[in-house]
Amino acid sequence: MPSLAGPRALFIYYRVSQARRADAFVAITALQQGLMRRLPGVQARLWCRSDEQASDAVEQTWMEVYEHPEGVDALCEQVLREQVQALPAGLIGPRHTEAFEPLGDVPPPFLTPEA
Repeated sequence: MPSLAGPRALFIYYRVSQARRADAFVAITALQQGLMRRLPGVQARLWCRSDEQASDAVEQTWMEVYEHPEGVDALCEQVLREQVQALPAGLIGPRHTEAFEPLGDVPPPFLTPEA
């Protein structure tokens, strides 16, 4: 269910070694395609930290972004966790997941100055 401010999105980042980049790209994009097929409306993107794009960098930080017009829900997170467990061990570094919602046009109570 979306919040009053807008739909919840997931941002998942991790490190990928130079030696595993090609395999990681294939595996993660396949994971994302599978998730989008299984859960209509989910949009998945794969980003690379812009200051680490050199092909000779030892590691890169990658970020998966998951969005849905109605917000990313618990089912989407569960399916994503299941698919991630199928990834080969050591393919990517530890995953860090953060969820964000847009603030919207009206400031939330924590931004409203006290009278």
